[in-house]
Amino acid sequence: MSRFLDRFFILHPAPDPAWSLRRRAVYAVYRLAMVLCAGLCMGLALLVLSIGPYPNDILFGYLRSWLILALNAVPVALLVLLLYGALGRAWTAFLAGGGIALGFSLGNYYKLHFRDDPLYFEDMLILREAKAMASGDRYSLFFDLNIGAALFCLLLGTLLLRLLAPGRVRGWKRRLAPALAALAVSAALSPVYLHTELYDSVENYDCLNRWSATQNYIAHGFAYPFFHSVGDFIETPPAGYHKSEAMELLSAYTDSDIPPDRQINVIAIMREAYADFSRYGVSGLDLSGYDLYHQLEAESLTGNLVTNIFAGGTVDTERCFLTGNYQLKNFRSNANSYLWYLRDQGYTVEGSHPYYQWFYNRQNINCYLGFERYRYYEGDYETRSAAIYPEDAVLLPEIYSDFQKNKATGKPYFSFSVNVQSHGPYATWDTGSPDCFADETYSLACRNAMNYYLATIWETDRELAKLMDWLRDDEEPVVLVTFGDHLPWMGDGNAFYEEMGIDVDPGTEEGFCRHYTTRYLIWANGAARALLGKDLQGQGPDISPCYLMNLVFQQLGWEGPAFMQAMTGMMNMFPVVSSASGLTMVDGRLTADIPEDRRALFQEFLYLQQYWRNEFLYE
Repeated sequence: MSRFLDRFFILHPAPDPAWSLRRRAVYAVYRLAMVLCAGLCMGLALLVLSIGPYPNDILFGYLRSWLILALNAVPVALLVLLLYGALGRAWTAFLAGGGIALGFSLGNYYKLHFRDDPLYFEDMLILREAKAMASGDRYSLFFDLNIGAALFCLLLGTLLLRLLAPGRVRGWKRRLAPALAALAVSAALSPVYLHTELYDSVENYDCLNRWSATQNYIAHGFAYPFFHSVGDFIETPPAGYHKSEAMELLSAYTDSDIPPDRQINVIAIMREAYADFSRYGVSGLDLSGYDLYHQLEAESLTGNLVTNIFAGGTVDTERCFLTGNYQLKNFRSNANSYLWYLRDQGYTVEGSHPYYQWFYNRQNINCYLGFERYRYYEGDYETRSAAIYPEDAVLLPEIYSDFQKNKATGKPYFSFSVNVQSHGPYATWDTGSPDCFADETYSLACRNAMNYYLATIWETDRELAKLMDWLRDDEEPVVLVTFGDHLPWMGDGNAFYEEMGIDVDPGTEEGFCRHYTTRYLIWANGAARALLGKDLQGQGPDISPCYLMNLVFQQLGWEGPAFMQAMTGMMNMFPVVSSASGLTMVDGRLTADIPEDRRALFQEFLYLQQYWRNEFLYE
């Protein structure tokens, strides 16, 4: 055994100068293999930090997927290999590379504990915020068993390499080979890490919820989703875009203050999966449940909202409305929105969503968008309702109560809330809802889903009417805005839409409009109408969600911030700009080819959008 070990140099403190060229080559390969093996093992060991505060059982899910193990271990091994080429010593390369990987993993680990939010690549641009978060009174760094295990592996690996692979690679030419190899393999593997379909195919949700952005991230480990997030960070600007040119375009407008005598309160409510099926001419469907909503529409300004989403993706409509963006980015820090402007104008800005705060990462992103306070299911609505999706009979009275409480501050009020009672999918079994179909030629599953859905919509309409009655005679001027986010799920593959003869095929213009169109309503109470000197009634334009706040400001006589003023002009030229299909509405027609006489103007639209989306303008 001693001779065997001696043959492979394990007992040698360092390579002997008397060794033959062949023996030196074998030792070099041996030491390289040790470096790679140690790096892979460290990458696997760091998975104990990937889970954050979640159950350790998640680690067994990692072990069942060779893809998760490989794609989390390889980046650490390549980093160690790169440093091996730079430093020349196996143990120092491992200590440095493993230490860097441990540092990133700890950043992710603490962030998960403190904010239930993982570390994304884009977070590297906001390290100052991370430092402030770590040094503040709110968070205290800690040491636990998982951190201890990862640190032990780093120290053990360093010691073993110091003993088993001593010596140094001399000469920059010899060190260049492993460094270049690490860079070449990294470049070759980058498409694998960015591949969305591969990422989505990974299944590790026994202890996690795939619909939680944070838990979906954890399901993939840390290194793998961290490098996958590079794809979210990289945003290709429109052709010909220059930041200075976009700044010049925006500088043609000046932020306008809201006149003191026009500081009207605004309450906005986005309705989950709202659709008015009475507009589709469906036979055999009792549509009397919509009568109440139609009465509310009769005293409001109403129109069609052409969204970017269908049957899911709620936050696209929500955040386009709040920001004025026609397409969204991955929000990782403070971002421009109309909420920041309203706060600058002295408004209280808050809202409610009676569901989990992790859903779409609202707990963090709503802060980035400018909300001062936001209420969620945890610690709030969970104490007010036992329902999985708390009812609007609970939510809407709370919205009204918050409005009333704000009066004591003497500040004007803006509220934005999202309901959840009408969230799909809808029960395809009998739930005891009243029958809505007279024609039994529809499948039982279709009838049950529609019965459930329409009963839920009617209940929300009833609560909405109550809220409007409370506001109707309020002495404070109030404008209520309500709109849907997207059409509801109705059977896998839209099977129930097909049964009812509703064409939602986005391949035709008629089907496209039906596929993406929901409704909006803007209503003013008596005090607001008296202040405005007009009734907010009639038919409004068909618009994208990014313009809905423009329309609200326009009706209130507010010019708004510079970006909004620029977008109001664009709304008149391009009222619908779909990020889902690339189609734009020009002169009442959807087109993928902007007319030549408007191409320059549309480029300005894209430039302004790019600048507003990426350059935060508020302190």
